[in-house]
Amino acid sequence: MRSRGNPDEGGGTTKIFDFGLLGRIAPFAVPQRGPLVVSLILLPLVAGGQLIQPYLIKVAIDGPIADGDVAGLLPVALALLVALVGLYSVQLVQSYSMHLAGQGIVHELRVAVHEHLLTLHDRYFRRHPAGKLLTRCTSDVEGIGEMFASGFLTLFADLVLLAGICVALVLLNWRLALVTFVTLPVLIGVSRWFQTRLRGAYREIRRRVAVLNAELQEKISGIRVIQLFAREERANADFERSSRTLMDENLRSIKLDASLFAFVDSMGSLVAALLIWWAAEPVMEGALTLGALVAFLDYVQRFFVPIRDLSQKVATMQSGLASAERVFALLDEREQIPVVEQPYTPSEVRGAIRFDDVRFAYVPEEPVLRGLNLEVEAGERVALVGVTGAGKSTLLRLLNRTYDADDGTVSIDGHDVLEWSPARLRSSVGMVLQDVFLFRGTIRDNLALGDSNLSDEQLAEALQLVGAESILARLGGLDGVLGERGGNLSAGERQLIAFARVMAHEPSVLVLDEATSNVDTFSEERIQQAIAVALKGRTALVVAHRLSTIQEVDRIAVLHRGRLAEIGTHDELLKEDGLYRRLHEQYFAGADAA
Repeated sequence: MRSRGNPDEGGGTTKIFDFGLLGRIAPFAVPQRGPLVVSLILLPLVAGGQLIQPYLIKVAIDGPIADGDVAGLLPVALALLVALVGLYSVQLVQSYSMHLAGQGIVHELRVAVHEHLLTLHDRYFRRHPAGKLLTRCTSDVEGIGEMFASGFLTLFADLVLLAGICVALVLLNWRLALVTFVTLPVLIGVSRWFQTRLRGAYREIRRRVAVLNAELQEKISGIRVIQLFAREERANADFERSSRTLMDENLRSIKLDASLFAFVDSMGSLVAALLIWWAAEPVMEGALTLGALVAFLDYVQRFFVPIRDLSQKVATMQSGLASAERVFALLDEREQIPVVEQPYTPSEVRGAIRFDDVRFAYVPEEPVLRGLNLEVEAGERVALVGVTGAGKSTLLRLLNRTYDADDGTVSIDGHDVLEWSPARLRSSVGMVLQDVFLFRGTIRDNLALGDSNLSDEQLAEALQLVGAESILARLGGLDGVLGERGGNLSAGERQLIAFARVMAHEPSVLVLDEATSNVDTFSEERIQQAIAVALKGRTALVVAHRLSTIQEVDRIAVLHRGRLAEIGTHDELLKEDGLYRRLHEQYFAGADAA
């Protein structure tokens, strides 16, 4: 595909009408073909309703009015009334159909963007702020719908009307029509100059909106830190600066749009004055009727109205195309989890795990794992210990394909995880992380996560398993509502809900990444027994910083600088004068005593 530059950095095409982008929107318009066809069919009728009005006025002036026949005006007036009522009725249906199609396109695009976001790799979200992605799904998508309904289709309607007016002008008086048409090259040239700059202005506005949304989202997420360190004034100053930059860009686009509008309007007035001066002699000599002149001036006014409004419609088109660049740049993003053509989807998972010469780096030339080898038998419980940066959490992320190894093999039950269906793999590997995320909604929703196969009894059993019955009692059962990110729960309670969520789905492999780090001593005592029960019959990898957790496992794997340094039971490793013994003396024993 031809590169369009980076829309976030202000790059991209400067075409006024990018038919490549319009062609990419077309598939999303196909489901809306019904209202689109209705709208397009009615366009000639709308144009005809507007064209007939000046002609009826000409008939009235040159006929009944010139003859002083008051009674003769009645049929013409009735015809004009019928034309107006018919025009407004057709315009109502046509406008509704047009916007119905636009909203349908917005819906199709919004769903497609959201669906695509769900397939992207974790590293993509680490590089792109949530606020910018939110802008893609909301205002950018709506900008495309507005472009289609209020820009592209109305622009097409104006072109149909202009063509009809040109024919009418030539039929009325071709010499006066030439006076009108001679201004077209100037209008087209100046309009093109303005419209090219409007495209750049709207692209920059969309970029600034994304930046502002990202900054606002970050400040809302970090409001506690801002308030704790009394940084409200600085945060507000930063936001005010970003908002002012956006305001300046909006003002620039408004100036360009207003200048184009004023130029076209002044050209219309100039042409009308020239026509009156040019037609004065033919009218006085009887070569041109007064009714024909009035109709001609009416047609000229109608001729310049769509050209004048063209600036607004093209501005809508430019804004929509700038949005389309950003939306399709996201849809073109291919940083996804690769899936083989025929993924492995076993009916049963034993849970035997093997890491074979695994190498991985988040940043090139800065390896985290350096040829790590580790084998975990089905049903075995293994703890991963080591200093910060040893690669413990990274190893777990490779197991469920949050990331893929740069080299080497990660396998479960003898099958490379790259061959597994991602959905089957992740339903088999349950993870409880240190950083818990809970959604706004009921406890039931947060536990089941949309899995209709899980009954209320299973969910209640999972909560009971981790000792979270008190949460149910306090919030009113499974229908109890959790605030945003579980804000109405303590840190320990959020951890218990996260643990129950994994248990409810009954994974074959259980991964605990510092899962009890946010649980107080009393809560930890409550779930230690639950953890022991949950680990029975399951393969488990446990990253922990408390001695009580480590002692419950079958073996302990000590990682150092991305490699397996030692492995054995707690007692075996303590007998050796190795890394685990030093870690135990300096950290684990001290932390447990504290």
